[in-house]
Amino acid sequence: MSKPFVIYIIIVFIIIFIYIWQQNTSIRLAYRISKLNNIYERIDADNDSLKLNINSILSLEKMNNVAKNKKLHHPNVNSIIYVRN
Repeated sequence: MSKPFVIYIIIVFIIIFIYIWQQNTSIRLAYRISKLNNIYERIDADNDSLKLNINSILSLEKMNNVAKNKKLHHPNVNSIIYVRN
């Protein structure tokens, strides 16, 4: 075997190795992106659920019912103190 042929074979193996490494890396990254995307979707759904929960807790009707049950009333105009920045 001649020296140029051996160098050619080595270069071909290096190129094949780099190609296989790149494919492997892209597949690993695709799986990781998919996993992170699933986590994001779950967190986003939980966030929407929590927003609905907050809205239901802070709904005006519910607050009025709680105020009535605790016998709260609106303050007098003279008892309100405004604080300026």
